[in-house]
Amino acid sequence: MDASSRHQGAAFFFFRQMLPPYTKPHLSFADQVALLIQRGLGVTDQAKATDHLRRIGYGRLCPYLETFQQLVPDPTDSSKTIRSPQFQAGAEFRHAVDLYLFDKQLRILFLDAIERIEVALRVDLAHTLGKRNPLAHRSVQFLDSRRATIILKHSGRPRHDVWLDKADEAIRRSQEEWVAAFFNTYSSELPIWMAVETWDFGTLSWLLEMAHPNDRSTIAKQYGLLPDTLVSWIRCLAGVRNLSAHHSRLWNTGMVNQPAVPKPFEAATLVHIGTAPVQRTRVYGAAAVASYLVKKLSARTSWSGRMRDHWIAFPRMPLANATQGGFLAGWNTLPIWT
Repeated sequence: MDASSRHQGAAFFFFRQMLPPYTKPHLSFADQVALLIQRGLGVTDQAKATDHLRRIGYGRLCPYLETFQQLVPDPTDSSKTIRSPQFQAGAEFRHAVDLYLFDKQLRILFLDAIERIEVALRVDLAHTLGKRNPLAHRSVQFLDSRRATIILKHSGRPRHDVWLDKADEAIRRSQEEWVAAFFNTYSSELPIWMAVETWDFGTLSWLLEMAHPNDRSTIAKQYGLLPDTLVSWIRCLAGVRNLSAHHSRLWNTGMVNQPAVPKPFEAATLVHIGTAPVQRTRVYGAAAVASYLVKKLSARTSWSGRMRDHWIAFPRMPLANATQGGFLAGWNTLPIWT
């Protein structure tokens, strides 16, 4: 750990010492329902609500319940608002459950598309970088040296060094018999066309970003895109994949890695994601990107239609709607969804 990291750690520890301890008591499922009612949430069937909390958990429902909480001025900054424990008029427990179930299916849909995109990207990287050198992923000389040698702030180390540690750790953790058989047979490292099969989508996205400019361009051309556009889209979907795989709220969450707006000559059907910020800052942009890439992989895919139908069937309720996910009026008539 460098001096800067130690200083930050000490400052954070000192800050935490100034905070009050957590004192909220453990609550039974029935008491959790009673607390929600006390805060103004409508509960038409308390037994059913208790059963939902027993199966889903209060903590997992909280992100969906937040949608219906009142916004009040921040006592420390009147120009900002914070969420109150109290619920808005018209909010009901069943609305949060409906959102939870909608979001669950949304994550399943995304994982279906991302699996196809991830598998294709593995092949693209293995074939293109492997042609340059079987161990192209292990040496900066075969990559984009400018991007691979950037010093990362959180570690103070070159990006490629940090990436290689993660990539090698994935290989060491692999339970595949062929990995053990390889290392019992050869003294070499895994060639890229084998190593890719052990890496997750995030690791693949980092390698695509660091790939030699010519290799990055070769892969992007297969999708009709400029290299930086493809890198941006893959990083966006890697973030969605992480949220989906960890069962996190997705339908209206903010996108940390927002997809780049393509040039008209790249992907004319996706230029519209730049017309309103919410289409990129929320999940709509990621869904449109996934639709484009899946169609490139299979022109006859039904995925775009299934995603469209899912959002058209957004559960009816007060205080929440599809526009909060970036799905604005008329979105379903656009060519990317037909």
